[in-house]
Amino acid sequence: MKYLLTSGGITNKTIENELKNLIGKDFKGLKMLFCTTASNYGGGEMNDWLIEDLEKVKSLGFKIDVCDINGVSKDSFLPRFEWADVFYFEGGNTQWLKSCIKNSGLEEHLLKLLQKRIWVGVSAGSCVLCPTVCNSCQDLFDEKIEGFPMEGLGLVDFQFIPHLNNEYFPKINFENLKNASKNLLEIDGKKLYIVDDNGAVSVNNGKIKIVSEGKWFEI
Repeated sequence: MKYLLTSGGITNKTIENELKNLIGKDFKGLKMLFCTTASNYGGGEMNDWLIEDLEKVKSLGFKIDVCDINGVSKDSFLPRFEWADVFYFEGGNTQWLKSCIKNSGLEEHLLKLLQKRIWVGVSAGSCVLCPTVCNSCQDLFDEKIEGFPMEGLGLVDFQFIPHLNNEYFPKINFENLKNASKNLLEIDGKKLYIVDDNGAVSVNNGKIKIVSEGKWFEI
């Protein structure tokens, strides 16, 4: 299976080229399911960068279907996922996204769908692939919601933290994450990848690599 876990989307040529490498062909004419569910929890200024991301993937040549799985029947959205070559899951609230993926019924179909399709995540859309979405590092985003799931989809065997040194997430810096990771690694025993908005983690059938034009570190 193939995943591209980004912090801020396809923000530079290095990430763009890695996506092309994962797909194995040019983007023009490929079909993309652009899922906005995570961003809908907060709304507001979040929609500015969502629109920018949408314009970016459109400019690359993808045919786009914008979809929100929350409140839509599985009979309605599942054929749209089957239509797509690439799933692009936008950022927002990670716990909300995981809850919607589970409650909508999408989760039970993901393994089959992803046999022939690629998942591109942005922020929450990347974090949701991990074993947990509520842990000592993830909680630095202050998005923990009582009663929402702690477990992620578990499609990758590591934890991913986006937005390193981003001014909108002041707690996401090296020292805080270094300290918080001690608790995470003791409990979960997972490797931790942390990238800024110019980086991503690429997973190509189990092979993991960092693609970045910015700062990143692993623990």
